[in-house]
Amino acid sequence: MSTVTSEILQRANAALRSALTRFQPERTRCSAVQATELSTLRDEIGSMAVYLRDLPATAAEDPALIQQIAEFRHNLENLRHALPEFYSRLLAEHARLAAAHTHSLAASAWVQANKETL
Repeated sequence: MSTVTSEILQRANAALRSALTRFQPERTRCSAVQATELSTLRDEIGSMAVYLRDLPATAAEDPALIQQIAEFRHNLENLRHALPEFYSRLLAEHARLAAAHTHSLAASAWVQANKETL
């Protein structure tokens, strides 16, 4: 397996492992994950799909490459199972922030309405 192929697969697997760690249910704050990180992850997966599709037929004979591809598929499968839970937590965080924003607006309006008595 060429060094470039190895580095590309290792980088993609590292990105997926990192995402899986950040999407774990015990991480209650979704705000630690930025939208740019999700976009970068999506782009990385798309790039790997194109890259793997264009591999020469002889690449299937390389045991190290087969192992890296198997790890990539395993990571994708784990990500597929982790994303719905992460999405649910993201929606809950959005609702919490919306409620806090509404409360802040109401408190600000109350302060403005009662400025003379304060």
